[in-house]
Amino acid sequence: MLKEDEQTEFKKTTRELNEAMISISAILNKHKHGVIFFGLKNDGTPCPFTITDSTLRDVSRKVFESIRPQLFPTITTETFNEIEVIKLEFSGERIPYSAFGRYYIRIADEDRELTPFELKKIMVGQEYIEHWEDKKTQQTSDDVDESTLEKFFKAAISCGRMPQIPFNKRRILTNLGVLKGNYLSNAGVCLFSKQKPLSLKMGVFATEHRATLLDIVLAEGNIFELIEQAVSFLLKNMRWRVEIPDNNIQRIEIPEVPIKVLREAVVNSFAHAKYDVHVHHEIDIFSNRISVCNPGCFANKYQPIDYATRDIHSYLRNEVIAKALYLSNNVEAFGSGIKNIYKLCNEEGITVSYTNEEEAFTMEFSRRDRNSTTLPNRDYEKQKQIDIVSTRHSDSEINGKIKPGGEINGKIKPGGEINGEIKIKRPGGEINGEIKRPGGEINGEIKRPDGEISGEIKPGGEINGEIKPGGEINGEIKRPDGEINGDQKIKSLSADELLLLNLLMNNPAMTNPELAASSGKSPRTVSRILSALKRKKLLTRVGSNKTGFWVLP
Repeated sequence: MLKEDEQTEFKKTTRELNEAMISISAILNKHKHGVIFFGLKNDGTPCPFTITDSTLRDVSRKVFESIRPQLFPTITTETFNEIEVIKLEFSGERIPYSAFGRYYIRIADEDRELTPFELKKIMVGQEYIEHWEDKKTQQTSDDVDESTLEKFFKAAISCGRMPQIPFNKRRILTNLGVLKGNYLSNAGVCLFSKQKPLSLKMGVFATEHRATLLDIVLAEGNIFELIEQAVSFLLKNMRWRVEIPDNNIQRIEIPEVPIKVLREAVVNSFAHAKYDVHVHHEIDIFSNRISVCNPGCFANKYQPIDYATRDIHSYLRNEVIAKALYLSNNVEAFGSGIKNIYKLCNEEGITVSYTNEEEAFTMEFSRRDRNSTTLPNRDYEKQKQIDIVSTRHSDSEINGKIKPGGEINGKIKPGGEINGEIKIKRPGGEINGEIKRPGGEINGEIKRPDGEISGEIKPGGEINGEIKPGGEINGEIKRPDGEINGDQKIKSLSADELLLLNLLMNNPAMTNPELAASSGKSPRTVSRILSALKRKKLLTRVGSNKTGFWVLP
């Protein structure tokens, strides 16, 4: 049975024509299309009344006389439970619509008159839709960044969306509809100007909140330039992991959020932004999520999840900008971007969320929060993967080569790997279910700094009946600095020192503020611990404090 909602209204008879006109205005101003039935009660049951040809003409005449701008509805009859009713279908894009000179908005199944402020907002929004892109600016074709235009032209030809013709600046700009005489339109300025028309703010935060800022970048440029800078910033600052497929020595680097997802989100943010509000485009990387924000609310009445689950026609707030992004292959097909985002994130177990506000729309993607003590439920034995965090260009190699915090192929290093199996090393941590602590136990054998292996304890470190000052094992010198056959062993470290070492084994590029945030220690305490570890020759700093990294032996 039909029910009344924001796009459907029931009237018992045509004696309620005036009220129906108000409903038409309210529904059009909210949804741009709707339907009204004459001959149905509020609960959807039929209410018989006499319908003639003149009845239908009366309905058509009332719409013509009452609604402005003028509307041309479809008026038919249908049968419900063998009772004939009138169906009035209407649609219109020229909002706001008035009924009897007043403006209304649909709220649930009721019609409410718009306040002057609400009416002004609708009118301003409609003016943007109709005119903003095409408005002529003071910038001319001389203000075009020819490098950006040439890259656009080559990309469009390469993907087959533009014919292969000689490069001509004026012809390309004219064909795109962004050149008015010799002046660029608003869309042309945003797309191709060299006068840095737009700004993009990018930041990295230590936690899930904005309290501790680790890095901030403010970029300026045109749309094509800022898309590339946004994607580059995300690639540099998000985490990567390495997978080693079975029977293959080649490593595969995998981002925590698929690159296609992030690029699609960034491109969408520029394609559907509202460019007449004073809000930056923004990229924020928090400890538990990545956030992409654009000025202006979501571009239409639907929500992003609707595009992921239904086949909905794409609504373009900026048709010229969207067309340029499509021609250059930054957009695969109109209306497919959000569907692809949800599909890829679902395959990777990434949660997609969004916030739709009047001044800004934000889409967010979950990431593993390293500030949390809870380890993710992963099948490491099956995946054979190593987390590489912060930068994909750290000095880490696999299969017998150097990896900060670990060595492979049968050799064990703190935080390292054994024959392709991931070992999670924490103070008081665990290796494949076996407890390993400083001075702890491995496979039931007690090992202390001058301790015991295979059940034999001797002061000064005797093993299998051999005693040497400073500890000799089967003729191999064991020195106080804890070296056996060139393999250094960590000994006599405090819990705080082990904690920082563990953090740096996972992420050699961590800065002092990041270490302080992750360890819960003060920056001064972190500096003191790092100095102690450097004195013990367990840490070496390479590069500057901001861009360098730590090297572990």
